[in-house]
Amino acid sequence: MITNGVGSVLRQIRKGRGESIVEVAKATHTSPASFTKWENDQTIPSERSIHKLAEYYNTDPLELLSVAYPDKYAQKQENEQPVGDGPSIRVEDLLGNNSILTYNGVPLAAGTKSLVAAFIAGLIIAQPE
Repeated sequence: MITNGVGSVLRQIRKGRGESIVEVAKATHTSPASFTKWENDQTIPSERSIHKLAEYYNTDPLELLSVAYPDKYAQKQENEQPVGDGPSIRVEDLLGNNSILTYNGVPLAAGTKSLVAAFIAGLIIAQPE
């Protein structure tokens, strides 16, 4: 099973809009079976499918692409400046498959990490510009 969280983000957006899988699949010309696999993180939608979904959801495709394909689309800045006095944590690193997310020094289970990452990605995608 893929644990990058794009499926959870897609599910959160769809449910937030009050739509069924069948409605979104029909509107984006995809099969409900494919959409179900995406939402369950069994497969990752193609870049073409993500572009269709982003257009349908009226969001920037790079927001979804950076979650689905972080190594390819996540913006990496060499001279990142920390904000405030605390440590800076890149969202791309939080969503990465190789990161270990902890709370009070205890590693979170993969499922919990996936939920946290999906929640954060959903907040970023839902932000008005």
